[in-house]
Order: sequence, then structure tokens, then C-alpha cells
Amino acid sequence: MNASNRRESRLVFLTFFCTLFLFFTPFEQGGPNPSMLPKYLAGGASLVLLFPFATMRPLRLRAPVVHVFCAMVFILLHATLIKSGPAHFALLILADMSAAMLLYELSFHWRREFQSAVGCLLFINAVFIGLQAVLYYGTSAGMVDFYKMLFGADSRFAEDYLNITRFSGFHVEPGTYANYIGCLLAIMMLVSQFSERLLLLTCASIIGIFLTNSGSSVYFVPLVTVLALYLWRKNVKTVHLLVLAAAISTYLLASGIVTHLEERFIHQPSDSSLSHRILGVAAYVATSPEEKFIGVGFVQDPCFRCYYQDIGALFNLSTRGGAVMWLAMLGMLLRMIRVNGLILATLLVLLPLNEKMFFYEPPLWLFVLFALTGPGYVARRSAAGAGVVQASGPASLSGRLQ
Repeated sequence: MNASNRRESRLVFLTFFCTLFLFFTPFEQGGPNPSMLPKYLAGGASLVLLFPFATMRPLRLRAPVVHVFCAMVFILLHATLIKSGPAHFALLILADMSAAMLLYELSFHWRREFQSAVGCLLFINAVFIGLQAVLYYGTSAGMVDFYKMLFGADSRFAEDYLNITRFSGFHVEPGTYANYIGCLLAIMMLVSQFSERLLLLTCASIIGIFLTNSGSSVYFVPLVTVLALYLWRKNVKTVHLLVLAAAISTYLLASGIVTHLEERFIHQPSDSSLSHRILGVAAYVATSPEEKFIGVGFVQDPCFRCYYQDIGALFNLSTRGGAVMWLAMLGMLLRMIRVNGLILATLLVLLPLNEKMFFYEPPLWLFVLFALTGPGYVARRSAAGAGVVQASGPASLSGRLQ
């Protein structure tokens, strides 16, 4: 690789990393006057970062992009014509979903840089949440709020929440960390081939998710673990399984997370995370058959302060968009089964099933795009790239697809 290509590679890596940071580190303007301005800024900044690279390489309209583009069109039409809202909200949907599609397409031209950016963000998140735990237990300074250092607002960690400490790294709250890092880790597994370094990074990320001690962590840790074992079943050794099982069992017993969740969700049924979902589902069930067919709408929740998005991304998309979104999601599901097989497709669907994200957020759609691509397709591109490198030298563009 010559000096010019090295400079380009570093610039692409930095751009991808900054974009992924904006995608997977949601920040908000809370307080007495909450605002969605940070979401608009993040969506616009992502497009500004990525657009120059779209002019440098020809972009193909791959089948996963067609599926997501159709879903975006359906959402925009529903949000502007059927149950309309402000124009700037439609622009936010357009910007966020377009940014996810653009990053997906660019990743095929700079595969190595994309993998490095994802891995670097996972590593930094694991380091910061680990450092937060070490400083809390190893010093008398209390909890270090990294989120406040970055964004100027208090995070929603808990030093003692029903007899357990919940860490959040530089995310706004523990559950947010578990949801977004779980999604990012799943993407890393889909776009990368097995290696010892990837295995170590996966273990560190899983430990980081566990440290949140959130309800979401108990869902996503087993899910991404099973996903990793299935994707790498030809590479994983018996000793890996034994060490993994011992580590998870030890943490579950030593941390008190099982007792905490039992106290939180069984003995205190008024827990906000659980009550939000119950209220949201009840509000949807109470709607008329016509509204269920048309959809409750993407602009407003069908209930007041029930945090409808917390029920899960799939539930939100299917209930907000009605029959049109059912068709779009059915098309994506059929393709996912075709390119991944039934078992892997089932594992992949389970992730957005419980993702507490807004329906338009880029991490959700970036995951969907790679889930629609399938790990076999990525592996074939890697093999093709390696063949071109051997024939044409390391400076070949195809070499970056490894």
C-alpha cells in the first residue's frame, strides 16, 4: 500500500469511526426542556461525514438496500400522508435511514477500515465501562460519570438500585449501553471472520454488557453468545465453551443479578421498564381493527408517556405501519431466511425483537442490512478480495474487502 492509499485508509477509518460513534452513542438534551435536537444533529453530521466518500466510489443498489429503501418510503408516506407530522421529523427519518444505507454500501469498498472502526468502538466501550467499574470498586471516589464528561448532562447510572450497582460507561444509562453495544457486537460478528483477536474482543464486549446489570443485559448476553457460537461453530473448541460457561455462571452467581431481577420484576411489578411495555401493549390492543390495519402512526405514540419504543423495534414497526409494514417486514424476513438459513435467521430476528430503539435509528437499520446480507456473502467477498490481492498486489482496491 503506497502513501496515498495509506492516507485514504486512515481518513476512511476515522470517518467510519466518527459515524459509528454518532450511531451507537445516543445522547440527549434532557432537563426541564427536553429536545430532539441532538438526534437531528447526529443524523445530519453522519450524512455530511459519509457523502464525500460516496462520490469517490460507484455505489451498487444491493438487494438489502432495496428492502430497507422500500421500508423507508413506506414509513415516510405513512408519516406524511396517512398520519402526518411535522416535516422536520420526516427529514430525520430520511437522514437516519439514508445514513445507515450509505455506510452499508461504503463498507463494501473499505471493508477492512469498516471492521477496524467497529472493533475500535467496541474496544473503547469495553475499556470505559471496565474502568468505571474498577474506579468504583477500587477507590472511594464513587461513580465516575463519563457520559457527563462527554455531553455535559448527567447519566442515569445507579450506584445502588435494589442492592446492585449498574454501570453505563459513556452511555446515558445501563440499558442503553446493553442495547446499542449488543447490536454493534452482532454486526461485528456478521462482517468479520473468526480470529483469536475477535474472540477476545467479543468476550470483553460481553463482560461490558454484563456490567450494566440491566434487564437488557440478561437478554442480549445469551443472544450474542449463542450467535457467536453458531457463526463460529467450526472454530470454537471445547475449552472455549467450558471457559465461557464458567465465566457466565460465575458472574450470575457472584454479581447478584438474578436476585436483583427477581426483586425488580417479580416482587416490584411497578418497575418502570416493565410497566411501560404493559401500558404500550394494552394501548395497542385497545385500538380499533381499522387502526390496527392502517397502523397507529409513526409520529405519535398511542399512549401518553408509555415509552412505546421500549416494547421493541419489531413491535413498533409492525404496529405503527400496519399492513404496509407487515408486507415490507415479511419480504425482509423471507430474504433473511434465504441467505442465512432458518436457524441463523431466527437468532438474528431475536435481536430487533427486544431492541429498545426508535424505529428510525441507524443502528437498527445497519444491523438489518447486514442481517439481510448474510455472513456467507461477506466471506465470499473476503475470499474474492484475497484472490485479487495475490494477483494484483496489496495496493489493489479489492484488498480492502478482506
